[in-house]
Amino acid sequence: MAEHDRLNKNKMKQNTGAHDPENDTVKLPALRSQSTAAALASSRPTEEQAPDTPHEPEPELAAKETPKEEAKKQSEALSKVKVPETPVPGRSEKTEPEQRETSLKSQKTRELLNAQALRERCRQLCAATFFREHSTIRSLGFTSATAGEGKTLLALATATVLASDSGQPVTLLECTWERPRLQELFNLPRRQGLAEWLRGECSEEAIRYQVSPELTVIPAGNAAGQAMKLIHQLAERQLLARLPASQGLFILDLPPLVTSGYGALAAGLADSLILVVHAGVTSEVLVSEACAQLRDLPVQGILLNQIESHIPRWIRQLL
Repeated sequence: MAEHDRLNKNKMKQNTGAHDPENDTVKLPALRSQSTAAALASSRPTEEQAPDTPHEPEPELAAKETPKEEAKKQSEALSKVKVPETPVPGRSEKTEPEQRETSLKSQKTRELLNAQALRERCRQLCAATFFREHSTIRSLGFTSATAGEGKTLLALATATVLASDSGQPVTLLECTWERPRLQELFNLPRRQGLAEWLRGECSEEAIRYQVSPELTVIPAGNAAGQAMKLIHQLAERQLLARLPASQGLFILDLPPLVTSGYGALAAGLADSLILVVHAGVTSEVLVSEACAQLRDLPVQGILLNQIESHIPRWIRQLL
Protein backbone atom coordinates (compact mmCIF):
# COMPACT_ATOMS: atom_id res chain seq x y z
CA MET A 1 0.00 0.00 0.00
CA ALA A 2 2.77 2.34 0.81
CA GLU A 3 4.37 1.55 -2.49
CA HIS A 4 1.15 2.34 -4.24
CA ASP A 5 0.92 5.76 -2.61
CA ARG A 6 4.48 6.56 -3.60
CA LEU A 7 3.78 5.76 -7.24
CA ASN A 8 0.66 7.90 -7.19
CA LYS A 9 2.61 10.84 -5.83
CA ASN A 10 5.17 10.49 -8.61
CA LYS A 11 2.43 10.51 -11.25
CA MET A 12 0.97 13.64 -9.75
CA LYS A 13 4.35 15.35 -9.87
CA GLN A 14 4.74 14.41 -13.53
CA ASN A 15 1.27 15.69 -14.36
CA THR A 16 1.64 19.00 -12.62
CA GLY A 17 5.36 19.30 -13.48
CA ALA A 18 5.75 22.21 -11.13
CA HIS A 19 3.89 21.66 -7.81
CA ASP A 20 5.85 20.33 -4.91
CA PRO A 21 3.57 19.43 -2.06
CA GLU A 22 6.38 19.51 0.39
CA ASN A 23 7.34 23.15 -0.03
CA ASP A 24 4.33 24.26 -2.06
CA THR A 25 6.56 25.82 -4.69
CA VAL A 26 6.03 25.86 -8.47
CA LYS A 27 9.22 25.48 -10.51
CA LEU A 28 8.95 27.18 -13.91
CA PRO A 29 11.60 27.36 -16.70
CA ALA A 30 14.05 30.19 -16.21
CA LEU A 31 12.90 33.45 -17.86
CA ARG A 32 15.21 36.09 -19.28
CA SER A 33 14.83 39.65 -18.20
CA GLN A 34 13.12 42.15 -20.50
CA SER A 35 16.24 44.22 -21.00
CA THR A 36 18.27 41.19 -21.97
CA ALA A 37 15.65 40.11 -24.44
CA ALA A 38 15.52 43.57 -25.98
CA ALA A 39 19.31 43.62 -26.41
CA LEU A 40 19.28 40.26 -28.09
CA ALA A 41 16.46 41.29 -30.35
CA SER A 42 18.29 44.45 -31.48
CA SER A 43 21.53 42.55 -32.18
CA ARG A 44 19.78 39.93 -34.29
CA PRO A 45 19.08 40.94 -37.95
CA THR A 46 15.43 40.47 -38.85
CA GLU A 47 13.46 40.98 -42.01
CA GLU A 48 10.95 43.24 -40.26
CA GLN A 49 13.18 46.25 -39.63
CA ALA A 50 11.85 49.76 -39.87
CA PRO A 51 12.12 51.26 -43.40
CA ASP A 52 13.68 54.45 -42.09
CA THR A 53 16.46 52.59 -40.30
CA PRO A 54 19.09 51.52 -42.87
CA HIS A 55 20.70 48.23 -42.12
CA GLU A 56 24.37 47.89 -42.87
CA PRO A 57 25.51 44.30 -42.98
CA GLU A 58 28.54 43.48 -40.99
CA PRO A 59 31.70 42.80 -43.01
CA GLU A 60 31.69 39.11 -42.27
CA LEU A 61 28.10 38.83 -43.47
CA ALA A 62 28.56 40.89 -46.73
CA ALA A 63 28.05 39.02 -49.99
CA LYS A 64 31.24 38.25 -51.85
CA GLU A 65 31.76 39.77 -55.35
CA THR A 66 32.05 37.47 -58.31
CA PRO A 67 35.41 37.37 -60.22
CA LYS A 68 33.72 39.03 -63.19
CA GLU A 69 32.55 42.04 -61.15
CA GLU A 70 35.93 42.30 -59.44
CA ALA A 71 37.77 42.34 -62.80
CA LYS A 72 35.36 45.00 -64.10
CA LYS A 73 36.04 47.26 -61.09
CA GLN A 74 39.80 46.85 -61.52
CA SER A 75 39.51 47.73 -65.20
CA GLU A 76 37.52 50.89 -64.38
CA ALA A 77 40.08 51.91 -61.76
CA LEU A 78 42.98 51.43 -64.16
CA SER A 79 41.25 53.45 -66.88
CA LYS A 80 41.12 56.46 -64.55
CA VAL A 81 44.87 56.38 -63.88
CA LYS A 82 46.86 58.71 -66.20
CA VAL A 83 49.98 56.97 -67.33
CA PRO A 84 52.67 59.19 -68.98
CA GLU A 85 53.43 58.37 -72.60
CA THR A 86 56.57 56.36 -73.14
CA PRO A 87 58.73 57.96 -75.88
CA VAL A 88 59.19 55.77 -78.92
CA PRO A 89 62.88 55.06 -79.57
CA GLY A 90 64.16 57.10 -82.47
CA ARG A 91 61.23 59.53 -82.50
CA SER A 92 62.25 63.16 -82.35
CA GLU A 93 60.99 64.92 -79.22
CA LYS A 94 62.08 68.37 -80.50
CA THR A 95 59.60 71.17 -80.92
CA GLU A 96 59.01 72.83 -84.26
CA PRO A 97 61.32 75.83 -83.55
CA GLU A 98 64.08 73.44 -82.45
CA GLN A 99 63.62 71.40 -85.62
CA ARG A 100 63.87 74.56 -87.74
CA GLU A 101 67.01 75.62 -85.89
CA THR A 102 68.54 72.17 -86.40
CA SER A 103 67.64 72.29 -90.09
CA LEU A 104 69.23 75.72 -90.48
CA LYS A 105 72.40 74.56 -88.73
CA SER A 106 72.56 71.52 -90.98
CA GLN A 107 72.08 73.71 -94.05
CA LYS A 108 74.81 76.11 -92.91
CA THR A 109 77.14 73.19 -92.30
CA ARG A 110 76.53 71.91 -95.84
CA GLU A 111 77.12 75.38 -97.27
CA LEU A 112 80.39 75.72 -95.36
CA LEU A 113 81.56 72.32 -96.60
CA ASN A 114 80.60 73.20 -100.17
CA ALA A 115 82.36 76.56 -99.93
CA GLN A 116 85.50 74.90 -98.56
CA ALA A 117 85.47 72.33 -101.37
CA LEU A 118 84.99 75.14 -103.93
CA ARG A 119 87.96 77.10 -102.57
CA GLU A 120 90.20 74.05 -102.72
CA ARG A 121 89.13 73.34 -106.30
CA CYS A 122 89.86 76.94 -107.29
CA ARG A 123 93.22 76.76 -105.51
CA GLN A 124 94.15 73.69 -107.57
CA LEU A 125 93.08 75.50 -110.73
CA CYS A 126 95.21 78.56 -109.92
CA ALA A 127 98.22 76.39 -109.14
CA ALA A 128 97.91 74.58 -112.46
CA THR A 129 97.44 77.84 -114.40
CA PHE A 130 99.61 80.55 -112.89
CA PHE A 131 102.18 78.82 -110.70
CA ARG A 132 103.66 76.32 -113.09
CA GLU A 133 107.33 76.67 -113.95
CA HIS A 134 107.96 79.08 -116.85
CA SER A 135 104.24 79.91 -117.04
CA THR A 136 103.47 83.01 -119.14
CA ILE A 137 99.72 83.03 -118.49
CA ARG A 138 98.54 86.33 -117.04
CA SER A 139 94.78 86.01 -117.57
CA LEU A 140 92.26 83.18 -117.07
CA GLY A 141 88.76 83.42 -118.50
CA PHE A 142 85.57 81.58 -117.46
CA THR A 143 82.94 80.95 -120.10
CA SER A 144 79.99 78.59 -120.61
CA ALA A 145 77.57 77.38 -123.26
CA THR A 146 74.54 79.21 -121.81
CA ALA A 147 73.80 81.65 -119.00
CA GLY A 148 73.18 80.44 -115.46
CA GLU A 149 75.82 77.68 -115.31
CA GLY A 150 77.81 79.25 -112.47
CA LYS A 151 80.77 80.77 -114.33
CA THR A 152 80.49 84.13 -112.53
CA LEU A 153 80.59 82.50 -109.09
CA LEU A 154 83.59 80.38 -110.08
CA ALA A 155 85.40 83.40 -111.51
CA LEU A 156 84.78 85.33 -108.29
CA ALA A 157 85.96 82.43 -106.08
CA THR A 158 89.09 81.93 -108.20
CA ALA A 159 89.97 85.62 -108.08
CA THR A 160 89.55 85.69 -104.29
CA VAL A 161 91.74 82.61 -103.75
CA LEU A 162 94.35 83.83 -106.24
CA ALA A 163 94.57 87.24 -104.54
CA SER A 164 95.10 85.67 -101.10
CA ASP A 165 97.61 83.02 -102.25
CA SER A 166 99.73 84.72 -104.90
CA GLY A 167 100.59 87.94 -103.14
CA GLN A 168 100.21 89.72 -106.51
CA PRO A 169 97.52 92.25 -107.48
CA VAL A 170 94.55 90.49 -109.07
CA THR A 171 91.84 92.12 -111.18
CA LEU A 172 88.41 90.53 -111.67
CA LEU A 173 87.13 91.91 -114.99
CA GLU A 174 83.50 91.51 -116.02
CA CYS A 175 83.18 91.30 -119.81
CA THR A 176 79.54 90.24 -120.12
CA TRP A 177 76.79 92.82 -120.57
CA GLU A 178 73.79 90.52 -120.91
CA ARG A 179 73.55 89.62 -117.23
CA PRO A 180 76.14 91.61 -115.24
CA ARG A 181 76.38 90.42 -111.62
CA LEU A 182 79.52 91.83 -109.99
CA GLN A 183 77.98 95.17 -109.13
CA GLU A 184 75.23 93.40 -107.17
CA LEU A 185 77.45 90.76 -105.60
CA PHE A 186 79.96 93.30 -104.27
CA ASN A 187 77.31 95.96 -103.55
CA LEU A 188 79.16 98.50 -105.70
CA PRO A 189 77.76 101.98 -106.40
CA ARG A 190 76.07 102.35 -109.78
CA ARG A 191 78.74 104.32 -111.56
CA GLN A 192 80.93 103.79 -114.62
CA GLY A 193 82.27 100.41 -115.67
CA LEU A 194 84.27 98.79 -118.47
CA ALA A 195 81.85 100.01 -121.17
CA GLU A 196 82.16 103.65 -120.12
CA TRP A 197 85.96 103.40 -120.04
CA LEU A 198 86.08 101.83 -123.53
CA ARG A 199 83.93 104.66 -124.88
CA GLY A 200 86.29 107.20 -123.30
CA GLU A 201 83.71 108.56 -120.89
CA CYS A 202 85.82 108.11 -117.75
CA SER A 203 89.32 107.30 -116.57
CA GLU A 204 90.62 103.86 -115.70
CA GLU A 205 90.79 104.81 -112.01
CA ALA A 206 87.06 105.57 -111.98
CA ILE A 207 86.09 101.99 -112.87
CA ARG A 208 88.41 100.19 -110.42
CA TYR A 209 86.91 99.12 -107.08
CA GLN A 210 89.35 97.90 -104.45
CA VAL A 211 87.50 95.19 -102.48
CA SER A 212 90.57 93.80 -100.65
CA PRO A 213 94.27 94.71 -100.43
CA GLU A 214 95.12 92.50 -103.43
CA LEU A 215 91.79 92.25 -105.29
CA THR A 216 90.28 94.84 -107.63
CA VAL A 217 86.89 94.53 -109.37
CA ILE A 218 85.97 96.19 -112.69
CA PRO A 219 82.24 95.81 -113.42
CA ALA A 220 80.84 95.62 -116.95
CA GLY A 221 79.00 98.93 -116.92
CA ASN A 222 76.32 99.82 -119.46
CA ALA A 223 77.07 98.70 -123.01
CA ALA A 224 74.02 100.53 -124.43
CA GLY A 225 73.60 97.93 -127.18
CA GLN A 226 77.24 98.15 -128.28
CA ALA A 227 78.58 94.94 -126.69
CA MET A 228 80.01 93.53 -129.94
CA LYS A 229 81.75 96.80 -130.78
CA LEU A 230 83.20 97.14 -127.28
CA ILE A 231 84.58 93.60 -127.21
CA HIS A 232 86.09 94.05 -130.66
CA GLN A 233 87.69 97.29 -129.53
CA LEU A 234 89.05 95.62 -126.37
CA ALA A 235 90.54 92.72 -128.36
CA GLU A 236 91.93 94.77 -131.28
CA ARG A 237 93.74 97.32 -129.20
CA GLN A 238 94.92 94.85 -126.56
CA LEU A 239 93.75 97.20 -123.91
CA LEU A 240 94.32 94.66 -121.15
CA ALA A 241 98.05 95.10 -121.60
CA ARG A 242 97.64 98.88 -121.44
CA LEU A 243 95.85 98.84 -118.11
CA PRO A 244 98.01 99.95 -115.15
CA ALA A 245 97.10 96.65 -113.49
CA SER A 246 98.71 94.69 -116.32
CA GLN A 247 101.61 93.82 -114.03
CA GLY A 248 99.20 91.67 -112.01
CA LEU A 249 96.89 88.77 -112.89
CA PHE A 250 93.44 88.88 -114.54
CA ILE A 251 90.37 86.73 -114.01
CA LEU A 252 87.78 87.33 -116.75
CA ASP A 253 84.05 86.69 -116.45
CA LEU A 254 83.20 86.10 -120.12
CA PRO A 255 79.81 85.95 -121.91
CA PRO A 256 78.23 82.56 -122.80
CA LEU A 257 79.23 81.06 -126.15
CA VAL A 258 75.95 79.69 -127.57
CA THR A 259 73.39 82.24 -126.36
CA SER A 260 75.56 85.31 -126.94
CA GLY A 261 76.61 86.70 -130.32
CA TYR A 262 79.99 87.91 -129.07
CA GLY A 263 80.90 85.01 -126.76
CA ALA A 264 83.57 83.48 -129.01
CA LEU A 265 85.10 86.90 -129.70
CA ALA A 266 85.29 87.69 -125.99
CA ALA A 267 86.86 84.30 -125.27
CA GLY A 268 89.86 85.35 -127.31
CA LEU A 269 90.76 87.98 -124.68
CA ALA A 270 92.12 85.43 -122.17
CA ASP A 271 95.44 83.56 -122.23
CA SER A 272 93.72 80.42 -120.94
CA LEU A 273 90.06 79.35 -120.78
CA ILE A 274 87.84 77.23 -118.54
CA LEU A 275 84.53 76.00 -119.94
CA VAL A 276 81.96 75.72 -117.12
CA VAL A 277 79.20 73.13 -117.59
CA HIS A 278 76.23 72.71 -115.27
CA ALA A 279 76.35 68.96 -114.65
CA GLY A 280 73.14 67.14 -115.48
CA VAL A 281 71.47 70.28 -116.87
CA THR A 282 73.38 71.46 -119.93
CA SER A 283 72.75 69.12 -122.86
CA GLU A 284 75.54 67.40 -124.77
CA VAL A 285 74.51 69.25 -127.91
CA LEU A 286 75.15 72.65 -126.29
CA VAL A 287 78.45 71.49 -124.82
CA SER A 288 79.57 70.21 -128.24
CA GLU A 289 78.62 73.49 -129.87
CA ALA A 290 80.52 75.48 -127.23
CA CYS A 291 83.60 73.30 -127.69
CA ALA A 292 83.39 73.84 -131.46
CA GLN A 293 83.53 77.62 -130.95
CA LEU A 294 86.60 77.20 -128.73
CA ARG A 295 88.40 74.92 -131.16
CA ASP A 296 91.24 77.33 -131.94
CA LEU A 297 91.46 78.89 -128.48
CA PRO A 298 93.63 77.87 -125.47
CA VAL A 299 91.08 75.84 -123.48
CA GLN A 300 92.63 74.53 -120.29
CA GLY A 301 89.74 72.26 -119.41
CA ILE A 302 86.03 71.72 -118.74
CA LEU A 303 84.77 72.25 -115.20
CA LEU A 304 81.60 70.39 -114.17
CA ASN A 305 79.67 72.60 -111.78
CA GLN A 306 77.18 71.40 -109.14
CA ILE A 307 77.95 67.76 -109.75
CA GLU A 308 76.47 65.40 -107.16
CA SER A 309 79.13 63.66 -105.13
CA HIS A 310 78.75 59.94 -104.44
CA ILE A 311 81.38 60.03 -101.70
CA PRO A 312 79.77 59.62 -98.23
CA ARG A 313 79.63 62.84 -96.22
CA TRP A 314 81.71 61.46 -93.33
CA ILE A 315 84.53 60.72 -95.78
CA ARG A 316 84.25 64.15 -97.43
CA GLN A 317 84.62 65.79 -94.03
CA LEU A 318 87.96 64.02 -93.60
CA LEU A 319 89.30 65.14 -96.96
